[in-house]
Formats: sequence, structure tokens, C-alpha cells
Amino acid sequence: MEYFIEVIIPLSLDKTYKYSITHDQNKNISTGCRVVVPFGKSKSYTAIVFKKDSNAPMHYSAKKIDYVLDTSPIVPDLQLKFWQWISEYYQASIGDVYRSAIPSAFLLESEMEISKNNFPNNLSSLSDDEFLIYEALNRSNLSVKEIIEILQKKSVLKILNEMHSKQYISIDYKIQEKYRPKINRYVRLSKLYKSNKKIKILLTNLNNAPKQLNLLNFFLKENKDGKKWENSVSLIKRANSDSSIIRRLLDKNILEETFKEENRKLYDFKVSSKKKSLSTLQSKALKKIEQGFLKNEVILFHGITGSGKTEIYSELIESELNKNKQVLYLLPEISLTPQMVKRLQEKFGEKVAVYHSKFSIHERKEVWDQVLKNDILSKVIIGTRSSIFLPFQDLGLIIIDEEHEYSYKQFDPSPRYNARDSAIILAGLYSSKVLLGSATPSIESYTNANKSKYGLVTLNQRYGGIELPEIKIVDLKEAYEKNHMRGFFSHTMLHEISKTLNLGKQVILFQNRRGYSPIIECLACGSSPTCEQCDVTLTYHQFSSSLKCHYCGYEKKLIKICDSCGMGHFQTKGIGTQQVQEQIEKLFPDAGVSRMDWDSTRGKWDFDKLINSFSKQETKILVGTQMVVKGLDFNNVHLVGVLNADQLFNFPDFRSNERAYQMLCQVSGRSGRKNERGKVLIQTYQKGHHVIKAVSKNNHESIFKIESNERKLFNYPPYSKLIRIILKNKNIEIVKKASDWVCKILKQYFPGEILGPSYPHVIRVRNYYHMQILIKIDKKFSRKKTHQILKKSLESFYSIAKYRNTRVNIDVDPY
Repeated sequence: MEYFIEVIIPLSLDKTYKYSITHDQNKNISTGCRVVVPFGKSKSYTAIVFKKDSNAPMHYSAKKIDYVLDTSPIVPDLQLKFWQWISEYYQASIGDVYRSAIPSAFLLESEMEISKNNFPNNLSSLSDDEFLIYEALNRSNLSVKEIIEILQKKSVLKILNEMHSKQYISIDYKIQEKYRPKINRYVRLSKLYKSNKKIKILLTNLNNAPKQLNLLNFFLKENKDGKKWENSVSLIKRANSDSSIIRRLLDKNILEETFKEENRKLYDFKVSSKKKSLSTLQSKALKKIEQGFLKNEVILFHGITGSGKTEIYSELIESELNKNKQVLYLLPEISLTPQMVKRLQEKFGEKVAVYHSKFSIHERKEVWDQVLKNDILSKVIIGTRSSIFLPFQDLGLIIIDEEHEYSYKQFDPSPRYNARDSAIILAGLYSSKVLLGSATPSIESYTNANKSKYGLVTLNQRYGGIELPEIKIVDLKEAYEKNHMRGFFSHTMLHEISKTLNLGKQVILFQNRRGYSPIIECLACGSSPTCEQCDVTLTYHQFSSSLKCHYCGYEKKLIKICDSCGMGHFQTKGIGTQQVQEQIEKLFPDAGVSRMDWDSTRGKWDFDKLINSFSKQETKILVGTQMVVKGLDFNNVHLVGVLNADQLFNFPDFRSNERAYQMLCQVSGRSGRKNERGKVLIQTYQKGHHVIKAVSKNNHESIFKIESNERKLFNYPPYSKLIRIILKNKNIEIVKKASDWVCKILKQYFPGEILGPSYPHVIRVRNYYHMQILIKIDKKFSRKKTHQILKKSLESFYSIAKYRNTRVNIDVDPY
């Protein structure tokens, strides 16, 4: 009898592939296990077993697998079903889902290894570069990276292929493990010093080595007989010593060492003995949620900013842990993680683990393994969107905090999934519950709650009876006319900042644009430096004295001479967070100003350091982009200032008003969170705009009704489904013709409205010209049929030779 497995390969391939396995392998292989398989001419990949089969493939001869990597699955069956749903719903290849889901530490690398052939060759035909390689191969086999270093060239594959065709070298592929476990060193007193007498003699002999003596005395003070193993890094830190001192004590056989493989510990907040009791309103809300879960799988928890939603989340988590269940706590941004980890670890200790993209592949793999084993160390997972792919064994509850945030949407690369919506499907597979929490719920979620698809629980008072902040609108038009501006700040804003600082309180200033200035303009001809690869102007970053493209990452030094006219006089237009920071530091030089944006928080622990510093009041003013909006909790913040609210709703996007309202409400909510009422100043040119009015009155219902009615009128979500198709090509004429062709064929199949093709806001990115088509589909229209139509249309499209170099991205629920 023949045995076969169907596997998923980590490439952009929309189908699985069959491989043959032996009788013994069939006994040991399960779905969800990793196997190494040959694919293509000479490469091997780490594949995931999707299913076992006894039927041979119909159109090709099945290859044998190279070997089996796992004795038990690393991806549970329910997660494989989830992958399949993601692939089908978001029109992504199953290979793309695999690459997005699994930490790359699980994917073994196939590295090219070059060796010299052992038979005589005519070396005179070798070029200089080929001869250098051949000489180096006399000493040992080489990797491509090593050959690049020898030749000092970026590309060497052409040379290697030439040598291979002449049979001077052999090329093999070696499988390498990416994951590196963390090895910690432990030390204790050597067995030579068992008695107190010998220890006393030892200490006397170390009198002329004071650093060694100090470390040993410290060690013996904490570890009286010296028999207990101590982590050397921790010991050095506590004793204020260094590793060279440990090394000398080891060399003298005073200490002995051992090594242990341990998981990396990322956060270590101590369990707090203080228990925060719920208010009467919180207790009522908790009871309603618990009762609601008896009827609904999903509940929308609409609690205003500062109402104490986190305390209610903690109670629900504790209830699940008492049932020995796992809990997933989703956050939209990495910046929210430190404060949330601190809160939950203070209550649940070591049961809390963290999972997000700033952590290394090794750290993510260790968390994955803990979740897979249902380990006590990972009962509560705090994570960003990718954590929905973790291999849960017994998932009881998913909490989606700030559910309205569009950061839950993955834009690039594929799969372009929404973690909030996907988590609801995941919960259905695990028969678990979902709590959607927000002070400003999305129109989709609020509509679902009003239609009783979700349960709805509201909490409309702040914890401790504190009032919502006083919101004051500053008319920028009037302020400029009366000359009541200093830089970007109205006199009213500066007065309130000064008043707040004099009270010993802190200030948050919100400007949703990073960099120093969006545009640098030549005073002579009016031109601005643009990106070489994209149709956008470069943003000026003062701290690095550079011009950067925020689309492709292109960067160059600040120019002194205009490329267009040769003159050298420039001015900046518009403001970014760097310029706000510069101005506020000049106006309040003693305050201490920090900045939170993408540029200032690139490092792994930059968020933690910045948040910790501001929490400790080491700085008094925090300038930031939307990162400061999202759920951060600073007790001493009294004033929040919004420098220009108009930027938020002046976008050609049907969600711009909703998002502007959410952002302004959320940033307002950072003010006055403890003991006293805070204040918010919003500078705007459009004080009569319905978003500004709704924010000033904290009127969620009004914004919901206005935006919902408008969307119903023009058939936008939640009253329809949207699919955006983006076509890309380096030739603008080809991409125009290609998009016309796709649009024409789609109109034959889809009964709904099709908009386009049209140019997006930025036409060229990374030298590719873009065209887009927007499909509005009735919510009742079959998902399966939609998938089939798109698949069939693209197959027809790619059968046309001139369009084969055109890239097509499908984005389901794009906004």
C-alpha cells in the first residue's frame, strides 16, 4: 500500500502538494507536523502536513519527503482549519498564511554549500574571480556569504553557475536550524570548600584580590554554604561586579559552573498583594457580561475612557483561569503592551506571556511552544494581531481591546486579514467567547450589537466618579486673525500648558504626523524633493538631517541646492512631531519633553523605556502621533492638546470621520484619569464640523447615526462588503490596460457596483505604478461564489502573456 501526505509549502502558492511517505513514516506523521520536502530543482523547504492520503496525485509523480522534523504536531487541527478560512475569505494563498502564522524559527533554512570537485581541471581557463574561489575551496567548503566576502561583490551566483557548468565545483544544499536556545550559566562554591574553616582560609587568601573577595563575600552572604546554584548574570548585577571576576574565580576552582537551557524571560513584574475592588457600576457591568455570554458568543463592551474596563477584563480572565482555560488578550499596538503586561502580571504573575513582532524569532518560538503545551507560563497571552495564529489547546476567552482600531488590519504582505474579525471566527472553532472592548466602538460592531448579533454592555461613568475631561475648542482661523498664535500653538494652548506645568501635572500633545516637516520647498521655484521610487514628496527629519520616504523607506541627506533650479534657499511646510518637540522645548526649556512616534520607538524596548520614563514623571510633556491615543494610562496627565484636528477628517476615505471621532475621543481620554477632572484643547479651523461637536459632547450616538445613514445611502459597510483589487506594473500603460481588462471581466460576473479603475492617492510606489478597482458586494452574496469568480478572473488574466508581469493584490474588507 502507498502512503501520501498533502503539505503546505511556505511560498505564495494557492494549493497543497502531495509527497510519498514510507509505512513507518505514516505511523509517526500527524497533521500539523513539519516535514522537509524537496521543491523545485534543488531546494528544500519546511512544509506543514495538511492531511494524510492514500491516493497518488493525478497530474504529477509524488516525490519522497527528505525527513520528518516533529514527532507531534506544532499546529493543532483547529488552527489548520483557521488557516484555511483565512486563505479563502481573504483571497490569500495558503502558503502566505503559513508564512504569516508561524515564527520563522520553525522554518529550517536551506543554505547553498560549495565544494571543489576532486579531479584534475585546466585551471588556465578560470577567470581571476573564479581562481580566487577555487583557491579558497582548497582549504574548506564555502557558503555563498563567505564567497561574497572573498570577492567583495554583492552578487556571485553567475560566477558560481559558470564554475559549476565547467565542473570545477559542486553545489549542495545544507539544511540549517534557525532557532538558538538560550543557555544560562549557573555557579556555586566549589566542592573543595566544604567546611567553614576552608572558606575562612579562602577569604584570607583573597585579600589582595579585592574585587574577587567582594563578589565572593556577597555570594556567601546570600547563599550561606555556597551549595545553591546561582544565575551568574543575576549575581553579577546584584553584586555590582562583572563577568571577568566570575571567570577568575572559576579559573581558580573557587567556583564551579553548570549550564542550563532556559526560556527567555521578557517581562518580570512581581505579583501585587493589593487587590483593586470593583465599583458598583463595574460589578453590574461584569454581571451583565457573564449573563450575556449565556446567550451570545460575542459581546460588545462599550465603556467610556477611564471607566475601568481593564479591571473587568481581569475578573473575566481569572474566571477562565479557574477553569484551566487559555485566554488571548489582543491589543492593536505594541506600545500598549508594557502597561498591560504590568497590570496583568501583578495579578496573574508567571501565567502571563507576551507575543508580538518586536520580539526575536527565538522568543516567539518559545512562547509558541508554551502555548502548544498549555503551559502554566502562557495561560494568558497578551499580543498584537499575529497572536491569533498561536497553537491554542483550550482557548476559553478572547478579549479584543480597542476593537475599533484599524491597526488590527494587516495591509502588507498577504494575507491582508483583520485580526478582530478573524478572532471571532477563531473563537467559533474553539467554542470560546469574545469580548470586544472600546470607548468608541466601530460602526460595524455597534450595528451588530443593535441588531442583536452581538450582546451589548455599556459603562458610561469613569471609575471613582471622576468627570470626563472638560473639552474646549480653539478656533484656529480666529486665533490667526487676531494674531493669537505663537508657532503652532494658540495663546490659549500655551496658557493652559504653563498652568498645568505649574501645578506639577503633565501634558500630552497630539500631532498625527511624524518627522519634522512633511514638505521642504524651494523658495526660488516652489519645487520639493521627491522620492526616486514613489510619487510622493520626501519628509524632512531634523534629528538625522535627512529626507525620507514614508512609503518605501528611501532616504537621502538634506539637500543644500535645489535639484530643479540650482538655488539654495528652502522653507518647511506643515508640521511633524519633531518640529512640535523642537518648538515646545524652546517655549518650556525646563519641562523635559519626550516624543512617541514610529521613529523614536523602533528598538525592541523603546516603547517600554519611554512609557516608564513618562510614568515616573522624568519628562513633563509627551509629544506623539496616534501612538499616544491608544489606551495608555498616565495618572498625572491633566492636559491634552490637539494641534490640528482637521488633518484627521480631511481624507478621501469613507471612514475618515469615524476614525477622526475615535482618535479625538481616545486622546481626550488620556486626561484626568485619577482623582480630578482633566482638560482637553482641540485646535481646528472647522469648529462647526459634526465630528468636533460630537467629541466635545462625548456623543457617540450622534456620530453613529450620521455616519451610518450616509453609508446606507451610498452602500458602504456595514451595508455591503468591499473588495479592493490593486494592480501594479513598472509600465504605466500596461497597468492601465490591465486594470481595464480586469474591470471589464468583473462587471460580467458581479451583480454589485464596481468603481474604477482609478489611480490611488499615491500612484507610484517602489517604481511600480498602481491602479485600483473597488467592488461593492451585497452582504448576502455567497462568499464561495465570490472566491470562485475572482479566482477564475485572475486565471484568465494571467493567461494573457503581456499581463504576466503585472502584480495583482486582492484586499478583502480593505478599510
